[in-house]
Amino acid sequence: MKAATLVIGIAAGMAMATAGVIAMYPDVSRRMMRDSRRALRCGKRAVGQIGNLFG
Repeated sequence: MKAATLVIGIAAGMAMATAGVIAMYPDVSRRMMRDSRRALRCGKRAVGQIGNLFG
């Protein structure tokens, strides 16, 4: 039970910190979305290249 409370507290703290950062810097969420899409594309490309090496 204590572990669940700890996890809930950590999640709530992270949510509050994220909300605070987004309130101060509204463009952060757009940048995060853009960068995550770029990271996914690069990751897919890397996986494809690794698959070609072994396939």
